[in-house]
Amino acid sequence: MAKPDSTQATETLHEIESIFDRMARWVTHNPMLALGALAGILATAAAIGGYEAWRRSREAEASAEVAAIQADFMRAMGAQPNQATIVEPANAETAAATRREYAQRLLDAAERLAGTHAALAAQLQAGSLKSELGENEAALAAWRGAADAAPPDSVLGALARTRLAAGLEASGDVAGAAEAYLQAGGTAEFPGRVLALGDAARCLAEAGQTARALEVFGGLSEEEVVALPVYVTARLTELRVRSAAAAGPGPADAP
Repeated sequence: MAKPDSTQATETLHEIESIFDRMARWVTHNPMLALGALAGILATAAAIGGYEAWRRSREAEASAEVAAIQADFMRAMGAQPNQATIVEPANAETAAATRREYAQRLLDAAERLAGTHAALAAQLQAGSLKSELGENEAALAAWRGAADAAPPDSVLGALARTRLAAGLEASGDVAGAAEAYLQAGGTAEFPGRVLALGDAARCLAEAGQTARALEVFGGLSEEEVVALPVYVTARLTELRVRSAAAAGPGPADAP
């Protein structure tokens, strides 16, 4: 028969007291070892705390530096204080030179601040400026660098891969774009996850990878499909119908 709960609790208490008694006797007979172990624990805790404080401080400084470059760029392009959009300067050469200068400043900052979120943001904006200049290969390199440097399965990494995917698609590499969209859609916390998966399926279809396109599309719930742009849903639904028709009737439908 099982012991009453009070008896079990008493025995457990005695076991705990016995453990503490043995620990106390060990400390009494090994004071230097005990102090050394305690010092090691405290030093480790201090090191972890110091690293976290340094990391937060470095991230804040990096964000401030990149924000300053972005503000300088807006002013150089003629934007007024607190103006969110840029009005293109009348002189196209001046605008191009300004974009080229600040794209390089952002890339330099990204290299100097490597390992911070601000560095990734700098690479993403540098890529956008390069794209606006028509320097598509340089833009893709910047976006790919941001995607590769981002922590795995991070929202920022998914954002970078989405931007890279759009650039690859614009350059005609729909297969490469599909893979980048798929990676972005694999990040559960990414707000644009469903849209990325929809674009991945669309690009796979355009690349002639019908089976994979339908597999990705079929993995979405009804609620997620509704959230996709109409042109994406229509394209993939049409592809599904055509694939079913091409497969012919199933055994149950055969005469």
